[in-house]
Amino acid sequence: MPVMAMRNALLLCTLFCLALMAAPPAYAQFDLIFGVDLALELTPAHPAPGERLHARARSSLLDLSETQLRWSANGKPIAEGIGVTEVDVTAGALGSETQLTVTALENALEFSSAEATIAPVELDLLWEADSYVPPFYRGRALPSAGTNLRLEAIPRFVRSGSSVPLRDIIFTWKRDGYVIAAASGRGKSKATVESPPLFASETISVEAKTSDGRLQGVASARISSQEPHVALYENDPVFGIAYHRALARENQIPEIETTFAAVPYFAEAASPDDTALIYNWRVNDIGIANDPEHPSGLTINASGSSGSALIELLLKHATNLFINAPGSWLVNFQSAGAQAPFVGSE
Repeated sequence: MPVMAMRNALLLCTLFCLALMAAPPAYAQFDLIFGVDLALELTPAHPAPGERLHARARSSLLDLSETQLRWSANGKPIAEGIGVTEVDVTAGALGSETQLTVTALENALEFSSAEATIAPVELDLLWEADSYVPPFYRGRALPSAGTNLRLEAIPRFVRSGSSVPLRDIIFTWKRDGYVIAAASGRGKSKATVESPPLFASETISVEAKTSDGRLQGVASARISSQEPHVALYENDPVFGIAYHRALARENQIPEIETTFAAVPYFAEAASPDDTALIYNWRVNDIGIANDPEHPSGLTINASGSSGSALIELLLKHATNLFINAPGSWLVNFQSAGAQAPFVGSE
């Protein structure tokens, strides 16, 4: 072949290759469409049975406001239209599953979809502190500085008609979003943690889920630390302490010998007479010695007496400096006598 012909052939081949490289590939648009990242966002993420939840479709590559979207639940259409990016769905009964699907269409052809499984569960979070409250107290023991929180998660997970046992559930406990590693793990539905500092609040949360992640729930509580306080009650020798009626700031007492009992609500103590508690009693500005066995008690003999007695109490703790609870009560004795009442410890 002549040299000139060979040069012409090479030139034509080069130009053809350059033309192919410059031309856009035929499958570029195909890849753009089928590479769309379509995702579902559920609120709440872990609904309870029968709870209404909101679903929203998201995509970072596609303008969903101009896209035909079709929604279905367990294969049954529930919504369709251009820009229908959000729907509301009601979770089923405990133990049921709802397959929620959103599909993007172009000219009646499906080119992307996303789905989520809605498996409702129930998860309760119970808590109380190990602070002191009297017997038959109708509330929970509240935390104070120096006490501990006792927490328990109660999950109701149902699979195939049977409850999932606690040993098959993984619990993750958190304090203000930080994992409490020592309390977390498989089957660890109970936890004990320190109470928040004085005047502080913390969010304690627990996440419970099965190992495959198909059943999971989250519960949380905002817990505030309280300042301990003392209340004063009459202690009847027959009926005992009248917990149903605390003394007010001013009280009328009949002509009898009266014993009073102080109750240290929410204090770091096992009982009112805990040896770590320090009771400083004063009556009409006179210091009263404590009974070593019952320092929480005070007896006033009002027989044949009249007038008033101002009872003051300052409660402290031997090691917990945050406990500093004062209290005062005015007691008026109704008697014709004129002598002052006898005051003593219980």
